[in-house]
Amino acid sequence: MTNPQKVIKVVTPAKVDGRKRLAGPGGANPGKRPGNVPKAAAGKKPAPPLPWRQKLSALPRRTMIFGGGAALVILLAVFLLSGSPREEATPKTPPKSAASLPGLFPERPANQPAQKSMIPDEEERPTIQSIRFSPPQPTRMDPLKAEVVTAAYANPGRTTYTYVWKVNDRIVEGATGDTLDLSTFKKRDLITVTVTPYEGDKTGFPVESPVTIIYGIPPTLELQAPLKKTKVGIPLEFQLVSLHPDSDGVAFSLEAPLVPGMSIDSHTGKITWIIPPNQKGTIHFGAAAEDTDKTKVTKTFDITLE
Repeated sequence: MTNPQKVIKVVTPAKVDGRKRLAGPGGANPGKRPGNVPKAAAGKKPAPPLPWRQKLSALPRRTMIFGGGAALVILLAVFLLSGSPREEATPKTPPKSAASLPGLFPERPANQPAQKSMIPDEEERPTIQSIRFSPPQPTRMDPLKAEVVTAAYANPGRTTYTYVWKVNDRIVEGATGDTLDLSTFKKRDLITVTVTPYEGDKTGFPVESPVTIIYGIPPTLELQAPLKKTKVGIPLEFQLVSLHPDSDGVAFSLEAPLVPGMSIDSHTGKITWIIPPNQKGTIHFGAAAEDTDKTKVTKTFDITLE
């Protein structure tokens, strides 16, 4: 007995693909078109997305969130600034002065003098502008006087002053006037005076003078008579003398006009002069004495020869 031959049906790949496309996902409902695919779009490829959407989808989600928030804040600020108009300030009317109010201060006639203000003014007090000393370089032999310069509006006949003298910042008792005796003080002592002005019942502000110093007494210089008589061709000697109470010593020198043949000893002050032949009449020569404070006294002397 022979077996019947089986018939094998061969399906081509094209037909298999067609079946799958008709069956849709899952293989169900073969031969029916999917419901979510439009009739016109069946069998067509979808359109590619636009370029700006591709760039937008490529950005990170965090960047998109913060960028959108910043744009929203900027739009809100622009809306608030443009939507609230500024109110212009109303110009204020300046207050009227008391003089412009009618009837409050009546006008003064032209021939009537202005009345003095009842408000106390500091300028009406007696005021001292400056204090200067005379002489400007005092010594122990000079009386020192304080000269006060007052303001131009002060009344010299009614203004009085009080004086407080100080030597080396110590008050000198009994010195109440404008002059101070310096004979009891020493060289290089510092002197000041404080002056207070008074005018009637008004008291001005006290003013302190600049500081002055007691200078040394300048040396004196005198010429004595020739020490001895002499003849032509023999040296003639003269002697210079000096008093210097505020110096330990002095130095002597010859000054202009200079005489040929005349010399001097700077320590003793002795002048030696060889009289030239046929020298007669009056001659003039200069000499000086300088103390240790560099105070120099110069004089010109005359000598008459017979």
